[in-house]
Amino acid sequence: MAPWVETAGISALWGVAVARAPQGIRDREQQPLWFATLMIALAMSTHLEPVTAALAHVAPNAHWIDMITHIFGIIDAAAVFWFICGAAGRHRHTILVFSAAITVITMLVILDTGAPPHARNIITPSSATPSVPDTYWWLFFSFHLVADSICGFVCWSYGRPGTPRLLCYGLRLFGTGMLLADLLWVLKLAYLQTRSAAIAPLFSPLTGIEALFIAVGVALPILTQASDSRRDRRSYRALAHLWMDLTTATPDVVLGPTRHLQRMVIPLRLRLYRRVIEIRDAMIVLRNYATPGALHLAHQHTTTPSVPSHLRDAHLTACWLTAALQAKRNGTPPHPQTADLTGPSANALTDEINHLLQIAEAYKSPTVSSYKESLIGTPQQAENNHAPPLFAHPSNSSPKQTSDPTPPTH
Repeated sequence: MAPWVETAGISALWGVAVARAPQGIRDREQQPLWFATLMIALAMSTHLEPVTAALAHVAPNAHWIDMITHIFGIIDAAAVFWFICGAAGRHRHTILVFSAAITVITMLVILDTGAPPHARNIITPSSATPSVPDTYWWLFFSFHLVADSICGFVCWSYGRPGTPRLLCYGLRLFGTGMLLADLLWVLKLAYLQTRSAAIAPLFSPLTGIEALFIAVGVALPILTQASDSRRDRRSYRALAHLWMDLTTATPDVVLGPTRHLQRMVIPLRLRLYRRVIEIRDAMIVLRNYATPGALHLAHQHTTTPSVPSHLRDAHLTACWLTAALQAKRNGTPPHPQTADLTGPSANALTDEINHLLQIAEAYKSPTVSSYKESLIGTPQQAENNHAPPLFAHPSNSSPKQTSDPTPPTH
């Protein structure tokens, strides 16, 4: 396999580490994974020739470069341990993990210092060449084997059916990368015992494949977040026309700043949530301007074959909102509303957004345009007519929410 695989894998790992840096630094829960990814990329990079050449300009000799590489490798394994402890809720083991890493580094330095004079800390092709004792390598590889094995099996166990699909795939890919690292350490132990020329060429491509699996596994949440962000942006824009008309008529329901630059510093998800709340609050205010005659007329317009049954509630809501806006602009005084016009209440923000998107789409439909035209010249005495119940939903309040942030207050 071509040697470029290692470079490609490590480059991908660096790309993911940089992309996740803002969230990894800011979010305490994301720090272990980001730090582990960063240290894996850093430890792998020290084996690349361009990095080794750059280190040669600052390190006293090649022996020091090898020691730096191995120290980063132990920190990399400790970071993986830290990530697994955090994922398993064992945060109290963090001190133990890094204490073990410091102990291993200290022992490696002691073994290196006590070895006969040697130019490099590498597994030499011949056991007769002066180098560190085999104990050095057994300690170094064993620490990696323990860390990577635990990480690999834990990731696969959390990636079982029932876990969200992309998270499941990400965990399994990351875990596969860790288990491939195990294979690398086993091959190096085999090389230590045999010095077989057939084993050494496998190190570079296996490292590259391991890095690619880890990079893709860590990148999947980024792709998910990007997809969620695009969906939220589309929803935010799709609700803009309805939101503008409703909040122009009921400016008191606006929760946040209205200046463009001020809005841009608020996270998109929070801006979308505010828009949903403001639309719902405006609907509660405007329902008192919907007269019985206008409601009866809306019912007639939406119970036609041209309106699909699953969109009937959305079109009905869009119709009475159109009538309420017109009545408010005409100076019609509000009156207590007995019919429930706010529609179904949702426990999840996503469901609430989807319902309002249907209303926003219906608000621009030919059915609502036809209804708006039919409002002109409607007799005022129609207000006294009794309209049939339009909604069977008992809630007259703003949308409830369980997993989203607490809504801002007025």
